[in-house]
Amino acid sequence: MGDWQSIVSVLRSGLDQWAALLPRVPESIALAAVLLPVVLATFSGRILVVLGCTIIALIALCTFVAPANMAVVLATGAYLGSLVLAVSGIVRRREAATFQTDLAKLRADFAKLRQEADHLLAADDQRFLSKLRASTEERSAGISTIPAARDSSPQATR
Repeated sequence: MGDWQSIVSVLRSGLDQWAALLPRVPESIALAAVLLPVVLATFSGRILVVLGCTIIALIALCTFVAPANMAVVLATGAYLGSLVLAVSGIVRRREAATFQTDLAKLRADFAKLRQEADHLLAADDQRFLSKLRASTEERSAGISTIPAARDSSPQATR
């Protein structure tokens, strides 16, 4: 339990220093710092990410501007954040379903291409075998038309 107390005291000290520093920060710098995550989120190209970052940035801005209304700001921000999260889940599920459909189509196309390739290979094998048979038949026909040579061995002349 003593470890937690030392961590909490360090945290409180840091937060107290941060709270003392914040009123001295110029408003333009504070606004730029709050909007920086929104600007970075626009590079993601995802509307829901931008919307979520905007909500969190607004919570931070409202907390800086009106710290007395922090409970209302946090409750509203949590509610809006949960809506963004729910919509994000729905969008993600639809994207996953579309991906699965596209994947099934690609698998079917691949199976069709494999079947066509097998058919073409079989046809090529048939052509090759036909040519081989034809050349074998030509050779055997050529051999049978060549007259047999007389045997000139000494046994044959006796």
